[in-house]
Amino acid sequence: MKLRTLYLPLLLLTLTSFTWFQVDDWLLEREKKGIKVFTRKGKWGKLRDSKADMILPSTKVEEVVKFLTDFDNYPNWMPRCRTAKILARFSDSEFIGYTVVKCPWPLADRDCVVRVKVQRDPATGIVVINETSEPKYINKKDNVVRIEQMFATWRIVPKGDGTQVTNEYSSNPGGGIPDWMTNTQSVDNPYDMFTTIQNALPSSKSGKGH
Repeated sequence: MKLRTLYLPLLLLTLTSFTWFQVDDWLLEREKKGIKVFTRKGKWGKLRDSKADMILPSTKVEEVVKFLTDFDNYPNWMPRCRTAKILARFSDSEFIGYTVVKCPWPLADRDCVVRVKVQRDPATGIVVINETSEPKYINKKDNVVRIEQMFATWRIVPKGDGTQVTNEYSSNPGGGIPDWMTNTQSVDNPYDMFTTIQNALPSSKSGKGH
């Protein structure tokens, strides 16, 4: 009886630990200039999901939100973004956006239609921005591959005088891109994106060595 009594808690502890590992199995791939990039098994196909995280020590939450929701400005800072615009605006916190991303030759460029929703928690000051693909919102264009499956979330959290920014991204780029190329970009793309955000927000530059 004593053996069973000892064994049951040990079994429960083992199962609990295994479940936690399966849910939160992000692998740290890069840590540089205050930016951490993680990957894990992808939601769609073989492409790995990515997560990037950094703290901007002197930037306010609303500065980050304004920057991330200014779709018209994306080509000026988003890596490999050729075109970006808002197709429809439903409210101050919801709109449909459209982007075209350059791909290396001989691959065709990709485009994506996303529904963007901004949610604010007045109690904590946390802002969450969700982007969900809506591939049928507009007709497909010639010579561009439509990204049918994509989900991204931005979590923007006040941290003292600064802001913590976290992005998670899952997609299926379609069109037969080699796995080695897409999975390399699962690290390079979020790192480059966060680096450009650091450079684009002047008050955050002191955070590069964080």
